[in-house]
Amino acid sequence: MRQDFCNLESKRIWESIAKDAQTIKAANGGSSLQPVISNNAAITTSADALTDIFVSKQEFIEVLRNKASSVDLKRTWPITSSMILIGASVGVITPAMPFVVEQMGLNASEYGLIVSAFGLARMLGNVPSAVAIEKWGRRPFMIHSLSLIALGVGGIGWASTFEELYLCRLMTGVGVSLLGGAATLMVTDISTPLNRASTMAPVMSGFTAGTALGPAMGGVMVDSIGLAPTFYLVGASYLGVAAVNRAVLSETQRRPMKFAWRKKPTEPVANADDTLSGAVQNAVGQWAPLLKQRSVQSIMVMNASYWLALAGAQMTIMPLILTDQAGLNLSATELGQVYMGMSLIQIVGNPVFAKFIDKIGKAPAIVTGCTLISLPMAAMPLCQDWMQLAGVCGLWACGSSMMSTAPLAYMSDKVAESERAQSIALLRTCGDMGFLVGASAIGALADWAGSLDHGMQTSAGLLLTATAWFGARQLIFVQPDTSRNPKGEKIDDNTKSP
Repeated sequence: MRQDFCNLESKRIWESIAKDAQTIKAANGGSSLQPVISNNAAITTSADALTDIFVSKQEFIEVLRNKASSVDLKRTWPITSSMILIGASVGVITPAMPFVVEQMGLNASEYGLIVSAFGLARMLGNVPSAVAIEKWGRRPFMIHSLSLIALGVGGIGWASTFEELYLCRLMTGVGVSLLGGAATLMVTDISTPLNRASTMAPVMSGFTAGTALGPAMGGVMVDSIGLAPTFYLVGASYLGVAAVNRAVLSETQRRPMKFAWRKKPTEPVANADDTLSGAVQNAVGQWAPLLKQRSVQSIMVMNASYWLALAGAQMTIMPLILTDQAGLNLSATELGQVYMGMSLIQIVGNPVFAKFIDKIGKAPAIVTGCTLISLPMAAMPLCQDWMQLAGVCGLWACGSSMMSTAPLAYMSDKVAESERAQSIALLRTCGDMGFLVGASAIGALADWAGSLDHGMQTSAGLLLTATAWFGARQLIFVQPDTSRNPKGEKIDDNTKSP
């Protein structure tokens, strides 16, 4: 049975390689395949194992490189479709939150705490969610996490006090932690270092497309039907997305192959990792060796700084500035149009920037993206009209488009596949720590200084400083990255590259 299996698999693989190599040769105007493989030695396959096909070493490498560089659209589109619906649901509530703050009479510091509750829940949930997703698969959490999010978002319409609103945001954060971990690992499961950013781009573009449609709808809904009904409808929409995910998504987690000739153990072996608490302890224990790598240290600090600035500026101060009666005084519909415009730029930019990231490398893309965010962030308080606001938001959106895939792709490339789930959990946890500190601290700073402008420009200064540090560290410690070099045969060592 074992021999039959090997024979069938060998024949299938060689036929696939020969077909792809023949296609490449035809496209390049070449001749038929040459009967040579490896070290110029002619090798024929046995009649009962492989086929009578011969390929050269260069043809074999070219086929593999071509397969590893192309995006698996067949498995990507269901995830993308799901993220479009999720993004639309998220986008609908974006223009509503500043008016919730106004209705409850909250100040910038209290609103910062409400925003930071989301980051706190995600930070505490990252490790258990990563363990659970690795243990039970990606698909279940792409479905059931949405029920928790629906409860949290729908509850905002019911909340009438600071404490109730804070609890709803905590609930939403836990759900998003599960959903984000499952979606990220789904994408990394079906990608390689040569196409990771390009594979993530359609998924992020789908989410961005949803967030582009959502704010426009949300602004109109708030102005027409009111705040509470808007949140009730959005909560119900998450349940609809869960039903769609159940119908279209398939499991992407790779499991060990099972063969008929392998005997199962007669008695189960006790393992501490079989319990969730034991698995969490084991997962956290994996962080220590990861944090010894310079590459991991660099991206941890950079990601935390990015989310600190983003939570403080874009999620806390920006909506308050734009709806301030002493400033631009935007309505819910107009605020929705601003967020919609930024999202549309990201939709167009994500595929373009993804190819740019895969070509020049993830670290240069991170430096470029954060610079494009920090400069308009500092300039936003100076905007006096729509034209100035459009230019500032356009640059900001371009930087956000680059940062939507670059940090995850950078981290995924720097660690082994067995460490990928926990490395991504570690990356997200550092980001959530920045989110938690940024939203509460920048909001408190704005209240203390008596000016929203100070909070925005402080966020910009912190992000620009962290970007300069990350760029300098890359220049000082970096080793040549041969993973993108067609002639290279070795990817740089994680323990020696920043």
